[in-house]
Amino acid sequence: MLAKKKNNDIKQGLEKSVCLNGQNITYTVRQSARAKNVRLTVGPGSGLEVVAPVKYNLKNLEPILKSKENWILDKLAHFARLAEERCSSQHQNDRQVLFCGREYLVTVIVLPEVSYRVQVDEERFTVTVPAGREEEVGPVLEHWLRRTARRVILERIEVLNEQLKLPYNRVSIKDQKTRWGSCSRKRNLNFNWRLVMAPLPVIDYVVVHELLHLVEPNHSKRFWSLVEGVCPNYRALRVWLKENGAALNV
Repeated sequence: MLAKKKNNDIKQGLEKSVCLNGQNITYTVRQSARAKNVRLTVGPGSGLEVVAPVKYNLKNLEPILKSKENWILDKLAHFARLAEERCSSQHQNDRQVLFCGREYLVTVIVLPEVSYRVQVDEERFTVTVPAGREEEVGPVLEHWLRRTARRVILERIEVLNEQLKLPYNRVSIKDQKTRWGSCSRKRNLNFNWRLVMAPLPVIDYVVVHELLHLVEPNHSKRFWSLVEGVCPNYRALRVWLKENGAALNV
C-alpha cells in the first residue's frame, strides 16, 4: 500500500508561530503516536505543518525550525508563487492543469446548447461547456482525467508486467484521499486517479510498487530490494511524490 498521508493517529493541530529571517511564520503542530521523529512538511493551502511524537517537548521545535529556515521559506515562497500564477491565469479565463507531469493551459469556450467537450493539443486543454454552466469546468476536467487515468495506468501495468509476469485480478481507479495505490488480499490493484497528473516515471513507480505487493505484501527490506530491481531510482520518485503530491489536483 502506498499512502499519501497517514493522519488517523494524529491529534488535533495546534497553531503556533516562529520568526524566520524577520518573517512571522504561522504553522500547525500535530502530535502522532506513530511519529518517531519531528517531521516538517510545506504544502499548497496547508502551509507549514510539523508532526511530532506525542511526548515530544514542543519547546524544542523552534531551534529545529530555525535550522531549516531557508528550506521552509523557499517552499512557502514557491507555493505562494504557484497560487498567484493560478489566480492570475483564472482571471484571464485561462488556468493550468497537470497531465502526465506537464502543465497545460486550460481555455474555456462557452457556447449555447452545446454538449461538454474536452480537447487536448500540445499546449492546452480546451473545455467547451454550455452557456450558464461555466462553474462546471473543474468537474468536466476531473471527469476527463479520471477516465484517461484508467487507460494510462492499464497501459503502464501491461508494459511493466511484461517483465514481472505477476497474475492479478481487478484494476480499479478510485478517488482515494490518503493512498496513491493499494493491493488487496484478493490480488486486486487500486490506484488514485490523480496519478495521471504526475510524470510517467512516478506513475511507473506506483504501478511497480503495487505489483510487487503481489509478491511481498509488506514493506520489508526484501520488498524494497525488489522495487529497486525494477525501478532503481525509486527513492527520488518517492521524494517527488511526497513533495508534489498535494498539487496533483484540479
